[in-house]
Amino acid sequence: MDNSTDRLRILAAAILLIALNAAVAQDDPQPISLDAESSLFDRQTNRVEFRRLTISQGDMSISADEAIATGLDFEEGEWRFSGNVTFTVESARIDADSALMTFVDNELQTAELIGNPATLEDLGDPDADPVRGGASRLVYDNAAQVMRMLDGAWFASGQNEFRGCDLIYDLEKEQLTSGSSDCGEPVLITIVPRNEEDEESESSFAP
Repeated sequence: MDNSTDRLRILAAAILLIALNAAVAQDDPQPISLDAESSLFDRQTNRVEFRRLTISQGDMSISADEAIATGLDFEEGEWRFSGNVTFTVESARIDADSALMTFVDNELQTAELIGNPATLEDLGDPDADPVRGGASRLVYDNAAQVMRMLDGAWFASGQNEFRGCDLIYDLEKEQLTSGSSDCGEPVLITIVPRNEEDEESESSFAP
């Protein structure tokens, strides 16, 4: 009886240990891969330069013509990208002229993308209208999965369009909200009614 109870306690402890180890493993950051055409490392300044590079981690990736970082370490640091910058996360793709990314504990924290304009495209739901947008500056919060569009921002879902100085797009919820109104510009919304031809076209393709 006692031996049986002891064995049960040992088994329960082993199961708990396995569960804890699995939980820790799930919390660990995913590995980061870096592929570059060429690189240059300055030991005196701890500065690293890359050309034609792609960095990827899970469902996030960024590619650019050039990148500069203060050390080949994602524990804590800033990476600056320039030239044909393409940033993808989840189902969204952003194209920009330059970007600044911060990493902490081997995970992306924020990304600031600059362009004329920087453009966003989210094709997450094949059954829904495509989502597109853009602004002079896009700021992405990786933890919240929120993209903030600043300065000349516009956002289009199907035929409907939103314009303002500060628009916020939640990539996970696929929701758009307006941000700060400090710029003094109102949010302008253009709604294009669907005509009969569009409705007939849609119904003809319905299963």
